[in-house]
Amino acid sequence: MSFDLTLEEQEVMDYVQGKILEPPSNASAATKTKYNRAEVKAKKINRDSIDNHLMAYISELKTSKEIYDKLVGMFKVSSANQILFLKNKSKDIKKGKDKDTQSYFLRITKIKNDLLSFG
Repeated sequence: MSFDLTLEEQEVMDYVQGKILEPPSNASAATKTKYNRAEVKAKKINRDSIDNHLMAYISELKTSKEIYDKLVGMFKVSSANQILFLKNKSKDIKKGKDKDTQSYFLRITKIKNDLLSFG
């Protein structure tokens, strides 16, 4: 979510979603320059959002859309199994003798937020 918000804030989400395509060769220089600047900005945000050890997965990709699609595919979890796992985890959560109340509620809140992220 933070990743998408950064792309939206920098006004490059349409580039990574493929809604704005590279201008044709006969487009004006200003149009090409605007596109290239946004594309570079989007690529930088994509690359800055991951750890260096994951760089190999995206190093060969050319466009910000390709990079974004790869990252979303790698990290977006929306399977029924994950939802079931989180529901079961919420049923089995216990405070524990050595845990304080605050950490107990933080764990519950994390599970709740994870479930909400799946809709």
